[in-house]
Amino acid sequence: MKLFFLVLGSFFAALSGGQASAADRFKIDPAHTFAHFAVVHTGVSSVRGRMGVIRGSATLDADKQTAEVTVDLDPRSIDTGVKRLDAVLSDEMFFNVAKYKTARFAGKAVTFRDGVPSEFEGELTIRGVTKSVHLSADHFVCKQVKIMVLDRFVCGGDLQATLKRSDFGLDKYLSMVSDEVRLVISVEAIREDK
Repeated sequence: MKLFFLVLGSFFAALSGGQASAADRFKIDPAHTFAHFAVVHTGVSSVRGRMGVIRGSATLDADKQTAEVTVDLDPRSIDTGVKRLDAVLSDEMFFNVAKYKTARFAGKAVTFRDGVPSEFEGELTIRGVTKSVHLSADHFVCKQVKIMVLDRFVCGGDLQATLKRSDFGLDKYLSMVSDEVRLVISVEAIREDK
């Protein structure tokens, strides 16, 4: 859940790289963008998982130091590495993926450092519940990337936040699994051709 938020925030940050030109538009690359989360299980160790992205877009105006982003996450893609746990998280008690097929983050950069965004504010919607979230960029970069026959301008990095799952109605088993969720969104966004 919180992963979604983070993922969305990282998109924004990634889009604000200093090499992008004014009012550039980006598409989030779903093959290289994921929300990673961790909760503490029985007060002993962390359980980790990830969720993919369906689609997303962003704009970046490096000169005006503005960036906006919208990202749709796919709760049906949740993967903890434990199939039984994935089934529980997908069921009605948690993400209820039969009813809520996406989670969404929409926001904008509120702080820039050295010409790139470093903090984002926005709204995260999970299971029909919308809450304000704050994401901080661990790192991100914008640059021309050449991989075999591909040659494109890409922004990406990691955004982090700590959220409470109960804020989104994900409040089952609080005595066994922490309410606090550590979220890292790893994102890549590709600049659209002009």
